[in-house]
Amino acid sequence: MSVLQPTSFFQQPEMLAVYAEVPGMRPFEVSVTRGERMVARVQGYICRESGWKGWFSRRAIVQGGPEWVEDVTENEVEQLLGKLRKATSDTIYTEIRNEHDYSIFRKVFESKGFKYRGHLNVLIDCDSRAAMLERMDANRRRSLKAAALTGLELRYAATEGEVLQFYRLLSDHYRRKVGKPVPHEAFFPALYRKKLGRFLLAYKGTELVGGMLQTVLPGRVVYDYYVAAHDARYPDHGISSALYWQTMQNAVEEGIPLFDTMGAGRPGIAYGVRDFKQRFGGRTVEYGRYLLIHKPLLYYIGCLGIGLMRLLRRTSGA
Repeated sequence: MSVLQPTSFFQQPEMLAVYAEVPGMRPFEVSVTRGERMVARVQGYICRESGWKGWFSRRAIVQGGPEWVEDVTENEVEQLLGKLRKATSDTIYTEIRNEHDYSIFRKVFESKGFKYRGHLNVLIDCDSRAAMLERMDANRRRSLKAAALTGLELRYAATEGEVLQFYRLLSDHYRRKVGKPVPHEAFFPALYRKKLGRFLLAYKGTELVGGMLQTVLPGRVVYDYYVAAHDARYPDHGISSALYWQTMQNAVEEGIPLFDTMGAGRPGIAYGVRDFKQRFGGRTVEYGRYLLIHKPLLYYIGCLGIGLMRLLRRTSGA
């Protein structure tokens, strides 16, 4: 049987083995065939946090979105979404985080209970150093020049120990600033061992002050999967900017035409992260997300709990 060639890094079958290694993650995969030919496929993971949070956090995540052949039919898409719904029915919700425009089949998604939610992304073209600088905001260019004088060292992680050092920086950043969970610690070295993820790290002397987990679909796109930096502690170093600029330059050298910055918030809602990404001259697109709520009561209780925790975090200054 022929296998679909993924157009998203996250839909590569190799990722299933990574999910299988991580506590709290369970991989799944469904497909539709036409005779001996696979015409549609989607994979992802079911995640459940430990402790009491697990009761309100059982979720299925499809990163990148379904893959299908150009001549796929509405009936085949409907079959795929039906199988996806069944495979994730023991969760509170299933979320498809689109990497492509699926609007042509929006009615099919909605007929299977998947509701569209607007969500933005910023894509940065990586064609040449001169062209990238030309598209960049003038203030961003100045900040990069200033950052170059600080002695910041950028290099890829060479050991699992450095990967775990990045994980600790990332998890602390998400706990204090973002208010969202990150995958289990085991997720990061698993990506590293299988050569599916690379970790661009920023050092000030011997101190790790920033890093980015990058994933790559060779010849097509490099992703900012996770990033964290001590920008507030070292405001004159432009750590996050340096990580982005180095990624863009490396992409040009490797013949990768696109830098996917992985999310820029919801339309019509101010979001500082989006502003940061746009200053690099990126294109803002809305591919959106599809959300299927399996257990409405638990879903809305969970939403209330998350909202309360964020409010407490803001009022406490954490």
